[in-house]
Amino acid sequence: MRHLVIFLVLSLCCTYAAKAQPAVEVSGLGYLDYAYLLASPDDAEEGENGFGYRRLYLTTDFEISDRFDGRIRLEVRDNSTTEQGRPAPFVKDAFLRWRDLIGEGHHAVFGVSPPPVFRVSERVWGYRSLEATLMDRTGVAPSRDLGVALGGPLAAGGTVRYGLMVANNSGVRAETDRFKRVYGQFTYAPSDRLTFTLGADYAGYGDERTGAVNLNAFAGYATEAFRVGAEGFVLQTELAGTDATDDVAGVSVFAAARLAEAWEA
Repeated sequence: MRHLVIFLVLSLCCTYAAKAQPAVEVSGLGYLDYAYLLASPDDAEEGENGFGYRRLYLTTDFEISDRFDGRIRLEVRDNSTTEQGRPAPFVKDAFLRWRDLIGEGHHAVFGVSPPPVFRVSERVWGYRSLEATLMDRTGVAPSRDLGVALGGPLAAGGTVRYGLMVANNSGVRAETDRFKRVYGQFTYAPSDRLTFTLGADYAGYGDERTGAVNLNAFAGYATEAFRVGAEGFVLQTELAGTDATDDVAGVSVFAAARLAEAWEA
């Protein structure tokens, strides 16, 4: 409820500002399902069915001036419920972006926003409404974090770009310790079709872990007819009081082809 009040207050403030300069857009998006259990090892479960939603968005995008814009978004998931089983909305995005902060194309973002980790691979994948990409699915890195981010071009034409962020490492939840996470990513796009990324991030912890380093890379090729991509990561977690580390690695390869104007596989 507290998140809902915050969202409504900020939305009202944006609406009031829009009276002088109409630059506020409110939108909604939902992914709804119907499921029917055809077969199960437990005969009692067969035939169970129902309607549901995987996620619902209520979004306010606003533009204050040529230099400042932002977004406030509430999300409700099928598994984000209270103890009584009621839907529990939470803040998915709440950020202000300062464009051209240190030069043309360079921007700063303050608030809850996507870290520079797997946004590029998600765009090539194109099916986030159905399934998350590798690092998001495995929980190696959060899709949102609360902090300060910088990004922009490093080469003429934007073929090489950088992304940096310092954040709480608590996702969309409240901060619970003094430790932070530092993200970094370089993107190289020699053409409109081909994209490479190389990233790393470090997180500090105060429990049985002292810290964790995540190294990741992605390569993607996309046209109107098909898309292919490969993503991989190596996560090394330092364990407190020992010289041992807990290492995890993963690789994902995907492809999509447009069969007709309204059909992809």
